[in-house]
Amino acid sequence: MLDQLKLFFQVNDVIVQFVHGQVFLLLGITMGLQFFQRSRLELARALPWLAAVGVLEAVATWGNSFIPIQERLLATPTIQSLRFLQLIAHLICFSALLGFGLRLSEPSVPAWSAPTVAAVALLVFGTLIITDRLLSRETDAIGNATLEALLRYFLCAPSALLVAFGLRQQAQRLIGPLQAPRLVNVLRVAGFGFLFYALVEGLIVPRAPFPLADTVNAEALFALTGIPIGVFRSVVGAVIVWYMFRSLEAFRIESNRIADQLHNQQALNTERERISRDLHDGTLQNIFATGLMVEDARHALSNIEHQSDAAHAKHQLDNVLSALNKTTQEIRGYIYDLRRIVAGDEDLGRGLYDIVTEFRLRTAIPTEWQVLGCANFKTTPEQRYHIYQIAREALSNIARHASASRAQVTLDYGGCVNDVAQFVQLDIRDNGRGTSGSAQMGKGLLNMRERASLLLAEFDISSEPGKGTIVKLVVRQ
Repeated sequence: MLDQLKLFFQVNDVIVQFVHGQVFLLLGITMGLQFFQRSRLELARALPWLAAVGVLEAVATWGNSFIPIQERLLATPTIQSLRFLQLIAHLICFSALLGFGLRLSEPSVPAWSAPTVAAVALLVFGTLIITDRLLSRETDAIGNATLEALLRYFLCAPSALLVAFGLRQQAQRLIGPLQAPRLVNVLRVAGFGFLFYALVEGLIVPRAPFPLADTVNAEALFALTGIPIGVFRSVVGAVIVWYMFRSLEAFRIESNRIADQLHNQQALNTERERISRDLHDGTLQNIFATGLMVEDARHALSNIEHQSDAAHAKHQLDNVLSALNKTTQEIRGYIYDLRRIVAGDEDLGRGLYDIVTEFRLRTAIPTEWQVLGCANFKTTPEQRYHIYQIAREALSNIARHASASRAQVTLDYGGCVNDVAQFVQLDIRDNGRGTSGSAQMGKGLLNMRERASLLLAEFDISSEPGKGTIVKLVVRQ
């Protein structure tokens, strides 16, 4: 049975080497792709090192299949050069593993240690390999198997143990900020995977002529179990790939939280804009109208000659108190409920009529109110709210800037089908002084355009000097 198992793996050694390399190539590609996703997690800074480990492990492993095939075709010096490059790939791979472990261990070790120590290890062992390459034709050459065994003992095994320790540290640091306890177990299992990696990659070495390597080696393991070391390394690599892939959930959680923060920030900005519009179009307009009434009452009191003047002043002061009470209620609403919306099934025409009536009382400007069409158009509370505020702003502009002697507000329910309007058109016009087309757009006009945009409505302002202004709003179903 053991002989049959050995024969099976000997025949399929190329497949074993391919699978071994493929597992680690998958690790390298996965970690490399994740690195390009921006992250503030400490683990992200270590991923390039692990990506390099995976790719270089795959290249060095596939050399075990590629080089023996080429031995029948290429000259001996060329094969020696390929073996030399394979050793260099192992060296860089294990140096990257050391850098990965040091990066994971921050802040227990300084930030400069990962590139510096990895570079020193690369320099020391690289010097040894290059020296052996130069002496390869002499009798005192060390040999590829011995060099690989030394690399695995003194660089690979310690680095893998350091990675296992670093992953345990990362698990403890991630559980707090991400509040994901399951990630702790994932990273711990990945850490155990690197412990076994230290065993199968760092301690099970090629046969070499020095103690331990001459007894505990890949050939002895194959003779004992009938299973080549590549199978064990593939299994350990698969465990590492799987749990490191699952550890990427930390980045998904971070990305979701960043997305939530952006969403909340956008909602906050939208709410600030809404409050700005509401204060300008509602509260400030009430305060301005109150000021006009106070001015009118002051003028009446300063010229009291008849009883009617006193009555008019008293009436205006009553209006002032009413307006101040309403403004106070609005400000309290903003303080205690910043997300207040207009609710109910109020008729659009009725709400606009109340606004026009209030405008007449506050400004004493004769204002004609007219409703046309089938008077049946469905609107949401939010739509009505924006339409009301546009009407308030337009009427307020008439009072403040137009110097008008009369105004007209028309609500036209158009395109009626089965007594249901397809759109409503609100026209607000005056006979004031008007403005030129190049007049600067103020905050109020910007607010009206923003509200029209929120309504997905057509909005237009036409004005000529001396001919008044027309504000037109068309809202469609």
